[in-house]
Amino acid sequence: MLRSRPLLPLLLLSLASLPALAADDAHEHHGNHPAHVHGVGKLDVALEGNTLTLHLDTPLINVVGFEHAATSGRDKDTVRAAARVLRAPDRLFVTDVAAQCKPAEIQLESAALAPALLGEKTPATAQAAPGDGHADLDADFTLVCASPGALTAIDVSGLFAAFPGFQRIDVQLATPKKQGAAQLVPGSALVPLN
Repeated sequence: MLRSRPLLPLLLLSLASLPALAADDAHEHHGNHPAHVHGVGKLDVALEGNTLTLHLDTPLINVVGFEHAATSGRDKDTVRAAARVLRAPDRLFVTDVAAQCKPAEIQLESAALAPALLGEKTPATAQAAPGDGHADLDADFTLVCASPGALTAIDVSGLFAAFPGFQRIDVQLATPKKQGAAQLVPGSALVPLN
């Protein structure tokens, strides 16, 4: 269950007002869901005080290679392996050493996957599996930084290396000093924070 953070919703709301990034080959979703594009993930980055919050929203196929419920032993093993990698965010999102950022909380959720496969100890909110075959993964990472003023950038190349299904990651950023958007690709995966 996500904990309430007073300023975080305001920061994320301000991110939503940034210009939308164009996406090729989109699959439209109904309602308020964003377009579902294989190979493309969305990363929201917010810094509030000493807390660095990253929210990754991606088609499930980018992370595990499929978008259906994991019913076979092989699929379950694939999901567990991906979850283990995602639960080491300091290897996926490398911050400045001087900032001394440490993982504090991680939450993984997909309507197509059992929470236990993702390493969640408490059940996620009950959701129906997507009927259109386009399942997503939502991952929330909270890092606490001893010296947040030393944060200058986040290197996301570890995410591309761990999950080659990503071709592009669209980033929206909100810090006390900067708001902006960027597109990351393998070989160019640095999010400047200043």
